[in-house]
Amino acid sequence: MIVTYCRDWALRHCLESLTCQKRPPDEVLVVLKPCGDGSVEVLSKFVEKLPLRIIYQSSGSNVTDAYELGYLNAVGDVILFLDDDAIAHEEWVLRYERLFNEIADAAGFTGLVYKSVLKNGNPTKTRTAFYAEETTKDGPHRRPLPELKGYCGWISTSGLTGKRSCNDYVNLSIMFSGVNMGFRSHVIRDMPLSYLYKRSRKGFWFEKLLAYWCAMKGFKTYNVLGEEISPLVWHIEHGDSLTRRRGFWDEFWTHYDRVAMFWRLRRFSAGLSRLRYALALLVIVRRKTLPRLLATLYGLLYRV
Repeated sequence: MIVTYCRDWALRHCLESLTCQKRPPDEVLVVLKPCGDGSVEVLSKFVEKLPLRIIYQSSGSNVTDAYELGYLNAVGDVILFLDDDAIAHEEWVLRYERLFNEIADAAGFTGLVYKSVLKNGNPTKTRTAFYAEETTKDGPHRRPLPELKGYCGWISTSGLTGKRSCNDYVNLSIMFSGVNMGFRSHVIRDMPLSYLYKRSRKGFWFEKLLAYWCAMKGFKTYNVLGEEISPLVWHIEHGDSLTRRRGFWDEFWTHYDRVAMFWRLRRFSAGLSRLRYALALLVIVRRKTLPRLLATLYGLLYRV
């Protein structure tokens, strides 16, 4: 499944990579929010190359609205998510299929993401990780929820995320990335994502919340780090992010999602601590104080 908006220049590279799969996808569902660019024309060139199905997003302004629209309409037992500015490895579908077949208790996997650099309009693949491998400092506001103990990436009892270094090829984790992830469709189908993010402008951490939804239902989710088995993708490096931009309002809305995560999780009866939540807010507001402080007040006032 691909969610796309104003990315015709990247979408063609993404779709082309799906035509080269050793295990062809059963369906390529594209959720398109029309913006007047050339995305429709790009898609028309792949109608005969891929089993395309296009859903036009006519309402909702948040990325989570588009994702929910997609997984509610997707067919098949497993839904694979690929960003419109990402290029899939030729075994991307095949490796996801193997993982889901081999690990019965898994409801979701997320794979490696490498950097791709544009040169003369064409992407060049690298072996450089697109996202920095950062671990979080230990503290009472970073302790994992009981059902996530033993995870390498988790949600804490404060509502914040936490991460430790793990060296195994396949690790328990909820630190998912929408650029490259897959879920069993029947597990996430009833996840009320757009409702939980109705006040959001960023959809920040929605992938982690989807993974936690799986844990809440008794399933496990994994991060696959072994290059030989990981369903890896190359994320095109560019400055055209629609949801991650620097500045006051970017930080405000990103931090609002951090603040609101506690209240979203409370709707699932997660074992949260108000004291640790208060401590987390005090700790995190020390940097970028003004936008984060205002976002904290807004988040406490409106919650979800």
